Amino acid sequence: MSAQSNHNQLLARLSEQDASYDPAVKMQFGPMMKTYHTALKKDSYPYVHETYLSVVYALDLLDSTLPEYTERAAKILSVILQLQDTRQDSPTYGLWPYYYEEPLDQMEAPDWNYADFIGKKLVLVLKHHGDRLSEVLKQGLLEAIGRACQAIMTRDVGPSYTNIAVMGAFVTLVGGEVIGQEKLVQYGRNRLQRLYDYTMRLGTFVEFNSPCYTPITIEELHHIHKETKDPDSIRLTERLQHIAWKMAAERYHPRTKEWAGPHSRSYSPMLNRSSLEYDIIRQVLENDPDPDPQAVRCPEELLPYFSLEEERHLRCPIFDEEETGYQSYATTYMHEDYCLGSFTKDMMWNQRENLIAYVDNHGKAAYVQLRFLKDGKDFSSAVFTGVQDKSDIVFGINMALDFGDWHPALDPVNGVFDAEDIRIRIEIGGYTEGLDYLSGNKQDYDAAVVIGNQTVRVKQLSALSDMGVPRIAITRSEQEGLLGIDYIIYEGLRKEFDFHKWNQAAWVFLFTLSARVEELQSGSEVNNGSLYAWCEKQDRKMSITIPVKPERIGQLFRNNEVSFMAEDV
Repeated sequence: MSAQSNHNQLLARLSEQDASYDPAVKMQFGPMMKTYHTALKKDSYPYVHETYLSVVYALDLLDSTLPEYTERAAKILSVILQLQDTRQDSPTYGLWPYYYEEPLDQMEAPDWNYADFIGKKLVLVLKHHGDRLSEVLKQGLLEAIGRACQAIMTRDVGPSYTNIAVMGAFVTLVGGEVIGQEKLVQYGRNRLQRLYDYTMRLGTFVEFNSPCYTPITIEELHHIHKETKDPDSIRLTERLQHIAWKMAAERYHPRTKEWAGPHSRSYSPMLNRSSLEYDIIRQVLENDPDPDPQAVRCPEELLPYFSLEEERHLRCPIFDEEETGYQSYATTYMHEDYCLGSFTKDMMWNQRENLIAYVDNHGKAAYVQLRFLKDGKDFSSAVFTGVQDKSDIVFGINMALDFGDWHPALDPVNGVFDAEDIRIRIEIGGYTEGLDYLSGNKQDYDAAVVIGNQTVRVKQLSALSDMGVPRIAITRSEQEGLLGIDYIIYEGLRKEFDFHKWNQAAWVFLFTLSARVEELQSGSEVNNGSLYAWCEKQDRKMSITIPVKPERIGQLFRNNEVSFMAEDV
């Protein structure tokens, strides 16, 4: 996209942002969207003044270079500076709250990422537009950036938190250059080097294959590359950008126009075409003949992946095993008509997509996703273990005693909770017109769903649960356009569940996705308190082994085991 096109887009975006500006408070005002960290509830505060959107708006106003917008930007920035915690003895020194309506000390859990997110915007404001601002405001920005950098260094995020590791490196490295503090520059340089060394040792990012955060990581690396004066950091960002782009390019599925799984973090099972994060993918697909030389660019040698329809099988480790004490592998199978991905082990948080497929349904995309639901919401205390060979997956679920409900850390339940509905669901969404489904078939699967030219088949291999064997049901929501193959563990009056008292809570399944039924042998058995499940084809076997009794999550990650099929010779 050309520089002129970018400027036109900026003006169009400003026209929309202007409508949300509240001149009385001098901030952006709109619907409350946050669910984490804030104690505010949507029914009491349906609309709020949001800090981050306001600072984004201020930077956009200044980027427009229109003189009439400078004064408004200055007013917004003055309010933003007032909202930062400036008390040096405060545990949240250098942070900002989400909302004008909710001070930091009233939040459920202040978000330390806001030092990075808002700090970055302030660095860009001062670096690119400081000469248009008053000396008082410039001094305020300089001090605010210094406080944000102090918060970032105090927290000292490790390289496994990929996008924040990069963003914090930007704020401290480039921010240190802008405000003239060599100590910050050195910290930012070292932080980027740590991320580089860690990533090169692992071969990928721990925040693996995230449709929402990989584009942010690419953009943040690009911004460091563009804004810093440090030649070593420029070199490191070039190499890290290539790794991020390769991860995305290899897993873009041209037929469905989706990002193949598995996904370490995602807010929606399908790509959001209107999101800012999708812009970098759009730029590749549109193949702009007049690109802005300053824009984020995919390396030329990776561009063919975005149109290449071929069979491809990818697998890589995603954790530093010496650091975690266990390993998880990400497997992706690419086929012309569909793609299927899975991790070998992870929690079932709503941002994790441990088993997910995208299928061409007569020219439009449908998705197939595994979920563990408590009262209709993903339950992060459920632990996934799976092993995949191309289009076939053996997977199991067991339960953690020391983990969370809808969020792994912010709302711990530690194995004790109330519920009126608990179920394992194979969910099919996206374009679901014309699906043909049935419960049970002659191949002894519990359920089969035909999507385009492919068929999803699911079979429960064993259920060891104090609640007995789950009831199988095909559920359909016409309003949401969703189909569910449900294994209902409990459905009834609200009651308390205490996994500390359970002797058994483990379920294992066979999942296949293909145009025709292959000759598969599968089964399960119990041995020494563990549930063993396997699948065999053409004298090649894969398997999982999971403890049946609920345990602490660290134990489950270490004790849940997988064995891959031998590679075809």
